[in-house]
Amino acid sequence: MRIWFPVLIVAGLLVWQLGDFDNSSQPPPAHAAAASSGYPQSIAAGPVSVFENHGFVVGYSEQRRDPLWVAFSLRPVSSGRLPPRPRFERDPRSQAGVNYRDLTGSGFDRGHMAPNYSMAKLYGVEAQRQSFLMTNVVPQRPRLNQLLWQRLEEAEIDNMASRWRELWVTTGPVFDDDRETLSSGVEIPDMFYRLWLDETEDGELRALALLVPQNVRGDEPLSDFLTTVDHIEALTGLDFYPQLPESEQERLESVRADLQAWEFAAIACQPARYGDNWQGKNGIRLQFDRCH
Repeated sequence: MRIWFPVLIVAGLLVWQLGDFDNSSQPPPAHAAAASSGYPQSIAAGPVSVFENHGFVVGYSEQRRDPLWVAFSLRPVSSGRLPPRPRFERDPRSQAGVNYRDLTGSGFDRGHMAPNYSMAKLYGVEAQRQSFLMTNVVPQRPRLNQLLWQRLEEAEIDNMASRWRELWVTTGPVFDDDRETLSSGVEIPDMFYRLWLDETEDGELRALALLVPQNVRGDEPLSDFLTTVDHIEALTGLDFYPQLPESEQERLESVRADLQAWEFAAIACQPARYGDNWQGKNGIRLQFDRCH
């Protein structure tokens, strides 16, 4: 049984070649598949506004002024240049009205949840533009955003998606009880989660869950952040994969992923693309090979 996230790809949208933009893996226009593991559901996370975009879906908190979850699927892509990088923009669908200036001078990067690169390569220029809407953005510390988070995104599309038939990703912030906001009212997350869902050749689902704090060096082994889906549910107040049978949810969510089955060692210590820019900053000597 093939399990799908209900990611909306607008019917009739076709994106053709733009410079070196690769659309060889661009899927035919389609509506969300009927069989679905379901959007994450709020159990104790408060109201959620669901915004469907080209290639990804956002569950947004108007109160926190942050996305609580973002879901999308990945498949293999070839290398090549991207279209020009868009500007960050306010999402007119959101009542919060967060714009790019709300993070300017805050000391935090504008961290994408649905990645710019993956959305552009798989779903086209409109998906890339929508990934720059502020409903897809959270405050991330620069060392996290440019080092460890970038490593995760790169490993996800370049290694994991090419290794398996299809990879489903759910990602978002985690907040503790000590609410801290920017002067604009945007809440600052304490951690971030990333969930991978995949189907084996035998048709069995498997999940991998990662939980990453804001304060990282950037060169930590990615395997240091392994956790369970259940733990992330407890921290976020969200219920992931709600349309799967309870027995399947229990099997997927209660145990840590088998890193050997996921061939995770191959990506755990990959260096960051922008690592040279950070080498020696704040007295930290980055050592991406320290887990070998």
